[in-house]
Amino acid sequence: YVEQRLGIEARATVLGHVQRGGSPTLRDRVVASQMGFKAVELLEQNIGNRVVAMQGGKIVDLDINEALDMPRVFDEELYKIAMTISI
Repeated sequence: YVEQRLGIEARATVLGHVQRGGSPTLRDRVVASQMGFKAVELLEQNIGNRVVAMQGGKIVDLDINEALDMPRVFDEELYKIAMTISI
């Protein structure tokens, strides 16, 4: 679909579970499906220059420039938890 609509080569890559070294969880699959669905909706509406993201537990689309300008917040507490349980 992407190749036909935009005329560029597109390939699917699943990084999440590959980076962790395990299989995707049900949550990984659901979120990936929701984000992919949102991206296709945007393409169908000829809306470009958007980033699909999760904010407050909801799938949203943001202007790509606004997304790039957002401050990067590092969650120290989440990092400590991940290190403690060795994710």
